[in-house]
Amino acid sequence: MPQPDKIVPLGQLAGIFDQYRKDGKTVVHCHGVFDLVHIGHIRYLQKARGLGDVLVVTITPDRMVNKGPHRPVFEENLRAEALAALDCVDHVSINEWPTACDTLKLLRPHVYVKGAEFRHAKTPELQEEERVAASVGTRVEFIDELTSSSTYLINNYLSPFSEEVDQYLLDFRRAHSAESILAPLDKAAGLKVLVVGEAILDEYCACAMLGQSMKSTSVVGRYLSHQRYLAGAPAVANHLAAFADQVELIAMVGDADTDRQWIGEELCENVTPRFFRRRGAPTIVKRQYQESYFGTTLFEVDTLNQEPLGERDAAELDGLLRERASEFDVVVVADYGHSMLGPSHVETLASGARCLAVAAQANAANVGYHTISKYRRADHFILSEHELRLECRSPAGDLQPMLEKTARRLRARTAVVTSGSRGCLCGNSADEYCRAPALATRVVDRSGAGEACLALTSLASALDMPLTHVGFLSNVAGAEAVAVPGNASFLEKLSFQRHVQSLLK
Repeated sequence: MPQPDKIVPLGQLAGIFDQYRKDGKTVVHCHGVFDLVHIGHIRYLQKARGLGDVLVVTITPDRMVNKGPHRPVFEENLRAEALAALDCVDHVSINEWPTACDTLKLLRPHVYVKGAEFRHAKTPELQEEERVAASVGTRVEFIDELTSSSTYLINNYLSPFSEEVDQYLLDFRRAHSAESILAPLDKAAGLKVLVVGEAILDEYCACAMLGQSMKSTSVVGRYLSHQRYLAGAPAVANHLAAFADQVELIAMVGDADTDRQWIGEELCENVTPRFFRRRGAPTIVKRQYQESYFGTTLFEVDTLNQEPLGERDAAELDGLLRERASEFDVVVVADYGHSMLGPSHVETLASGARCLAVAAQANAANVGYHTISKYRRADHFILSEHELRLECRSPAGDLQPMLEKTARRLRARTAVVTSGSRGCLCGNSADEYCRAPALATRVVDRSGAGEACLALTSLASALDMPLTHVGFLSNVAGAEAVAVPGNASFLEKLSFQRHVQSLLK
């Protein structure tokens, strides 16, 4: 049959393969990311081609590569072009799914080939691919060949990071393996975690700017679209749910049943909500109006009630916290300073929690009135640099003595101060410190980073992981969070593990 162009849309391959089968030809299929084609790949593909008459290679699309926001280095069309240049490859297609399962069902190749390194270390995806292959009559083969790694080569020769970050990762790899980081984190599955804090809805309204009004000095925009994301304590709970099997949430919501229902639907299955309903108040909504072309925020309008809780509401919340706080291995407090947690509630948490992790956020509604000093105890806390400087009333100067002073007062086992693109400083009440540079290569929106970092560092602290690990995990979580708008997605355990493995290979 006439040979089509090598790079073919996936939908066309099924018809091409039907003709191959009619002609009695054996079709071999390989699948992967192939971010950097190297000699190991070439020999692997040559041997795969030797198992049949036709070799097709499908590649994971950019949006589904789960090795961290810094990958892939080469976008999908370039990766396809590199593979199509090999004589042993007959067809290349960009996959439509994260794994080859649906592709195997569509193409039904005679042979599906993986590298020998997967024979005795099968990933969950490969195990499912094997089940699908058996169901469509495809034989799975493993090929022994020269083993190399695109990730290793990229990390050492094509790194997307700065020289400072490369040196940090090189030193970190020498001292720690991915397994030494991830194995302790696996123990988080057995922790019972309680999250306490305000429920917040982040809304993004995209606008096209039309220009200045003809009747005033105001700027006029045209509404384009609207997105709503979970934020606040429910977002922290969802991040934690990827790693801890049992997560309970005590979140303050308003009177509206529709908001409470929507939040409940957005929570992960293993998050048990106990909504504290504040009478006569709205659920907190933070609505940003953004210029769509540049993606910049023009202004924000918040819907909230900053008045202290009424006596009845305060007593109800205090009773709930007294009942639940001592029942959990770790209590994570996401305190946004919007009048949920008063002095009695803070004291209940400080006296009742076995392990207390706290974030006390400074924002436009509470700046100058709300700092970590409202807590007398925190086994772990995480603050931004701005929040620590507010706490210490120091707009300039070295952060380390400020962290030392705050950690000692709170008797913290671990503490993290984030400084955006400069990474984070970690410390504790024993005057131990370490610095870790930021690992983000793509920043879409920073607003969801706090929740992700609070979740991961709280678990790391509860598991008594070293400060070096706490800082590293905080920056990995932050890199994933800033790569999406708001909390458009939450941390996923497998993706997070692949990210860590990718950085430390």
